[in-house]
Formats: sequence, structure tokens, C-alpha cells
Amino acid sequence: MRHLNPRGLHMSWSGKSSFAGMCGVVLLGAVMAGCGPVQEKDSSEAVSDVSAESQALRKGDDFKPAALARFGPNVAFGGGKFFVVWNDIREGGVFGTRVRPDGDILDPEGIRINISDDSDDEAVGPPAITYNGTHFFVVWERADGVSGVRVKPDGTVVGPVFNVITSGETFGPVDIACSKDICVVTFRVTGDDEDDIFFRRVTKNGIVLRADDESVTSGNFARDAAVAWSSNKEVFLVVWSDSRGGEGEEDIFGNRLTEDGEILDGNGFPISEADGAQLTPDVAWSGKRFHVVWSDTRNGDADIFGARVRGNGKVDDEDGIPISKAKGDQLTPRVAHDDSNSLVVWTDTRNGKNRIRGARLEEDGEVKDNGGFAISDGDKPQEFLPAVAAGADRFFTAFAGAQEVDFLEPHFILGTRVTHQGQVKDSPALKLTLEPK
Repeated sequence: MRHLNPRGLHMSWSGKSSFAGMCGVVLLGAVMAGCGPVQEKDSSEAVSDVSAESQALRKGDDFKPAALARFGPNVAFGGGKFFVVWNDIREGGVFGTRVRPDGDILDPEGIRINISDDSDDEAVGPPAITYNGTHFFVVWERADGVSGVRVKPDGTVVGPVFNVITSGETFGPVDIACSKDICVVTFRVTGDDEDDIFFRRVTKNGIVLRADDESVTSGNFARDAAVAWSSNKEVFLVVWSDSRGGEGEEDIFGNRLTEDGEILDGNGFPISEADGAQLTPDVAWSGKRFHVVWSDTRNGDADIFGARVRGNGKVDDEDGIPISKAKGDQLTPRVAHDDSNSLVVWTDTRNGKNRIRGARLEEDGEVKDNGGFAISDGDKPQEFLPAVAAGADRFFTAFAGAQEVDFLEPHFILGTRVTHQGQVKDSPALKLTLEPK
């Protein structure tokens, strides 16, 4: 049987199996068969801060690329640095490295981000990362819920690991966005007859807050949530793929939240209801509008489409903006905004191999690179699952590289800087998962 995993790439699955002690099958962060609910655990376990410097990184040694990651990367910018994170085969399961705007890799052996010694906190899916102005916030799915931790720009991990939610019915992929005071974490809650998108709020000090109503969806099958914060409109926008129109006819919906946890749009409003399936959305705030992107099968093969959404929830592009309609499938788009452009990146199969391509989307909705330009150029036989962040007058794109596309098998994480003019600065790509020779 062929199943579309939560970030839009196909993999085969025949029946139920076990992975890393979890209940059910894991497909890119989503456990397909849930465990029973358990009690909320105490989020106040005492874990001391762990700094990057205390890990005795041997920067004078030579390093070699190593296949250490699973499920692809995520990336954010803050404190003058890009911070790339991934699910790792080493203890703790969440590692990352900081990259300067000049391409210098600061943590060649990686920073262990999940500093908890509790095996229940072990990551089973891809982490998400954002920056709130003082700290990076990293969250990840575990077998029975969602955990997170703060990291200073100097690489110091600020304990303790905080518990967002404990339940055998919560699955990823998780996402996070922050104002300067409040972060919103999104995740999927699965029942017998529905999948809903829920959120939890976390203070700038890592304290998890509750709200009376934490579901932004209508009780249909919803998945693949992403979230962004608008600083001048002071709202979060959560977007997701929603099957209220029927299986195979998924649409993109959105819902706005305040920092107080108030849900502004009931069970959500449609962003794209085109024919076919609209899947794996992402969202970024441009300073004037939210830019939402997704993979779209209205024309048969999966293409990349987008739309602009105002802070009041008005959708400017109800028919969608075609960003790439090349042959083959274009999958798993991600978007970041800097200055007057958003950079949209995706996994592209037009030439038979998985490669990373990108296109710039202007504030007026014009696509400057129709069909996209090459961001990866075959450093690895297959390159997939991109992430993108903006800062220091440039973009940084990180992605997975492997011999074959298998999210559960260890793979490499690579990255490259991209200018506002669409120039790729690192070819071959920077190798981000490293070990001493």
C-alpha cells in the first residue's frame, strides 16, 4: 500500500510495525497507530543548563560528513546566526549546529539539544525551531507527547526540558512560532474518527500555559500544521491540510490565535479549496501579509502553489499563486521572508532525482523565478525535505541527503546560503552533520 507521509513524500508501508519502542508505525513524525492516553507528567524536572562550550568541541580536528540525522532538518535565525536542528541517532535524539552568515560552522560535532536523561523524552520525529528575540525554542515529538527546551544564541541549552503535552494520542509533525512573550506549539491529536490540530502556549521562560479551547479545527481529518506570528497584527496564523471536503480532496485552512490563546476564526477559514489535494502547508509573515505555500495536485502531478493572507484573515489569492508547475512532483514546500521577498523551497523530482529548488515570491504576489532555480546540485544521490530561514540579508536552506529516500534511515544534513537575488553561495553544499575523522 502507498501512503503519503506527513511532509508529502511517498513511501511504502505494509501493515503495522514497531520503531524505537513506539506504538505503531512512524512516518516522518506521525505515529500511525496510537498508544493509550497517559497522565500529564511534571514539567519541572531539574536539569542544569548545558553550554556548547562545555561539550569540548574539538575545532582543531578534521571532521568528515556523517549520516546522523532522520526526518530532515529545520532551521531558524537569531542572535546573528542560523541554527539548524534535526532528529539524531545519538542519545537524546535532537541535535543542532549553528552557522554564521559567512558559512562558518560553529558546532561541527553538533550540540545535544535534548539534554533530558529521561528516555520518555527521546525524540521520535523531526524537531521544530524558532527564535523569540532572546532564545531559540526547540520542540519535538516523543512517543507519548511533545517536549521542548530553550537554547541561547551562544549554544547554551537552558534546562529543564519542558513538557508541552503528554498523551498517546498526540502526533507530529510539530511546529512553533513565537512573539517576544508567548510561543505557540502546534501538533495533531488523533482519535478513532478524527484528527484535530491543537495548540499549547509556552511563555518566554518555558512555562506551559493552558487555554479552555485548544483545538483550531472542526473535528475532521486535519494534519501537517504550521504556524507563524505577525508582530504588527499581533496574531498567530495556524495553517493545515484539512479533509473536510473528502479524502483525496484535502484543502488548506487557517485559523488565527491571540497571545492570550483566543481562537479568532471558529473552526478555521479556507485558504485554498482547489480541485485535487492541497497538502503540507507552510507559512511566514512578510511584514504586511502571511505568505502560505503548499503542494497541490489540481493539475495531476503535485505542484507548488501559494497565497497571501492578511492579518484580518482575508485571503488575497483565492485561486492560489502558481509557484512551480514543472513536470514531475514538487513536494514539501517551506517558506521564509526577508526584506521584500519570500524564498519558497521544495523537493523537486522533474529530472527523476529528488533535488531542492526555490523561487522568490514578492509582496505583490509576483513569482520572480517561475518554475524555480536549483538550490542543490547533486552532492548526494537524493536530496529532499528542505527547510529555510532568513536573516543577515540572506536565506539559509538546509536539507537531507542520502543514497535513497528513506526518512527512518540515517542521512546527511546539508545546507547552503542563498542571496536575495537568488544566487546560491555554497556549491558544493555545506556539510552539517559531522564527526571526527
